[in-house]
Amino acid sequence: MIYDASFKILLCSFRILMDPLSEIIRQSRPRSVYVGATDVGGDIGIRFPAHEGAYLYYLESGECWLKVDGEAEAVCLRAGDCVVLPRGRPFQLTSDLDLPPIDAAVVFDGRSNGSVAAYNGGGRCLMFAAHFEFEAGFALFLLSVLDPVVRVHDPAAKAALRQAIGQMIDELQSGQPGNEVVVDHLAHIALVKILRFHLSEFSNVRAGWLYALADPRMGVAISVMHNDPSRRWTVASLASASAMSRTAFAIRFRTTVGKAPMDYLSHVRMLMAARRLAEPGIRVSKVAQDLGYESESSFSAAFKRVMGLPPKRYADSVRSGDSGERRER
Repeated sequence: MIYDASFKILLCSFRILMDPLSEIIRQSRPRSVYVGATDVGGDIGIRFPAHEGAYLYYLESGECWLKVDGEAEAVCLRAGDCVVLPRGRPFQLTSDLDLPPIDAAVVFDGRSNGSVAAYNGGGRCLMFAAHFEFEAGFALFLLSVLDPVVRVHDPAAKAALRQAIGQMIDELQSGQPGNEVVVDHLAHIALVKILRFHLSEFSNVRAGWLYALADPRMGVAISVMHNDPSRRWTVASLASASAMSRTAFAIRFRTTVGKAPMDYLSHVRMLMAARRLAEPGIRVSKVAQDLGYESESSFSAAFKRVMGLPPKRYADSVRSGDSGERRER
């Protein structure tokens, strides 16, 4: 009986392991993607302010320094290097760390999306770049598990990211019908490649929902919560779905995910609720009912605890363009 249950869990996990990741990426879909390439000549330092979303850089040739606020060490980027900056911190790209930087707005003012430009005649450092901006809510859930600087080491992943950015630039320059759909598709590919790489490299040494997906039993528990968030899950029922004892499951979940199972479930439910509340004409009572809450008041209390605002105020703020969410730095 134990063998059969364990085999079923392992078989199931191979089938649905990436479901939560796929869903979160869909929920966090980029609402805008800006790409381009810059061929720099001479010495220059460029200062980028705090930002939403994530930056991706691929160094085609030459070398430069990357210095992110809050990080003790600058990173020397060389040809073939690829980095992702998901936390929104200010940063600097420079040929010399002692150079006074120029604001990015000055350097890139007037550049169109998809452009390839030369600075100071070019020839020293060629860099491809992409800036992904996401819808609020799940984007924070997605990006906050990543390091402030994610260095992509895997050659296949770097090649895929370089190709995705290059294709996005080509599409935007071509002006062909449907190019926006192609760019969105390529942006998703780039994002999945980044997260897959990060998961494979750090799954055994980091805590967080992303890394926990590499654990077959925890992957099943996370999947069933995402697939059926309105169900009245308990620690015992989640443990049963994972073919584990209640105590062993609770300990393992907290260790691998970094929070208790019910706290994780509540967070996921509230992020789903936030998306529903952004829909025109949706009623708070309907959202509460769809997510399995017996009363609107209990749902409202849970929503405020996780999202920082009561549901009605949150919905009003989203429609006015200011969700009031605090971004992690």
